[in-house]
Amino acid sequence: MAKIEKKPTASKTTASKTAKRAAKPTTVRSAKQSEFTQPKKRRPFTVFLIMDDGAVRSSLADFLRKQKVDVQDYMTAMEFYRDYRKPVPGVLVSEMNLRGMSGMELFQKLTAQKSDLVIAFLTGYAGAPVAIQGMKAGAIDFVTAPVTEEKLMAMVARAYASYYDVDWDFVGEDLADIEKSISRITEREKETLDLVADGLSSREIAARLDISPKTVEAHRARINDKMRADDLPHLIRMVMAYNEAQGA
Repeated sequence: MAKIEKKPTASKTTASKTAKRAAKPTTVRSAKQSEFTQPKKRRPFTVFLIMDDGAVRSSLADFLRKQKVDVQDYMTAMEFYRDYRKPVPGVLVSEMNLRGMSGMELFQKLTAQKSDLVIAFLTGYAGAPVAIQGMKAGAIDFVTAPVTEEKLMAMVARAYASYYDVDWDFVGEDLADIEKSISRITEREKETLDLVADGLSSREIAARLDISPKTVEAHRARINDKMRADDLPHLIRMVMAYNEAQGA
């Protein structure tokens, strides 16, 4: 990932298509008015949910169905891979660690086949660096455990926006706010943030910067506070939106 630098603010009217997808204007309408949150206006979109834990998978799938979201759920990546033959609009939401084929291996297979399916990951905090690498390779999102109904629904909304290129006023990141937040972090914190966004763990960052893991964690805590990040996935989305808007 390109390094965070202070650059002139990118014009929203001239930003790349990818950057437009990542950003939203400062004035935002109520999220209740988005296309995705209105089932009658929502276009065809299926969530393919792959989770090893049957009880959790069933609970999350039932929740999505109550929100009028089409869902097909699977216990393993191989079950999905064998079943998915006819491309349909949707998002594959897969755990990283699965029995047999892993979520990343499935992602790599679908990428090699040039699948149009939007892909997002579910992972524990320890698996976040791999999920970040997946985002750099083309996955659109990831969520860290515990996977709540709210987190899952927000992820699906972002996936819908990505697939149809709509609703970015509601789910995109505000570039003006991101730029203000980045202006508040120190140079050492920028170095740390760059490495976090590159998918390095705190121990790997400590070795790279020749500082202690405890110091890295302190930097990360201050970065999260200054960036107003809800969690690691939110922080990564903000950094990627900023870099894309800067043409990095």
